[in-house]
Amino acid sequence: MNSQSAPDWPDWGGQTALVIGTGPSAEDCPLDAAQGRARAFAVKSAWRLAPWADAVYGLDRGWWIATRGAEGFAGRKFSPSPIVANLYHGVRLIKLRPYAKILVGEAGTVGCGLRTGGGHSGFQALNLAVQFGARRILLVGFDMTLANGGAHWSGYDETARPDVRRCAAWREALDDCADQFRELGVEVVNCAPRSALTAYPKVPLAEALTWL
Repeated sequence: MNSQSAPDWPDWGGQTALVIGTGPSAEDCPLDAAQGRARAFAVKSAWRLAPWADAVYGLDRGWWIATRGAEGFAGRKFSPSPIVANLYHGVRLIKLRPYAKILVGEAGTVGCGLRTGGGHSGFQALNLAVQFGARRILLVGFDMTLANGGAHWSGYDETARPDVRRCAAWREALDDCADQFRELGVEVVNCAPRSALTAYPKVPLAEALTWL
């Protein structure tokens, strides 16, 4: 991957990164134990569980508008929406391609998570973490099912709720990437014990952090 082509591109080379999704199980994880020990990439309002996170990503333009550009978050911000990047200072624009693949050929161009378009913010944040150079990724809050309840954020910034069909499509797309992660030399560990993902080893976050 040509990460040097992007100015001011994060360098997480060889490091462990948490990608914190919006599933309700994220609230049960000892996220603060990772502060200063691993990188952290929050998906949308998950940053409120880890305000010290390095970066936040949101696919949904409505979420950015509802949160006034993730107001209060001090880390890096990434969005695929030109409108969002123009509205809010410091939001870095990335590009989506309609593939359920982890793309590494061009820094800032990622797979959307579904072959037919759409996808979800968690897949895209995970793709960016790989592009930043992370070599071990700990998935937090990637429940990929509605059986554990709704997304953990609440109130004014809840702009979209997943449904059963979309959750199933997201789950299949991410599970199908397991071989690709291995080819890239990226270890992916699922730290959501009740997650519906099946292709990645499940390890509680507290245990995974002892590996650092």
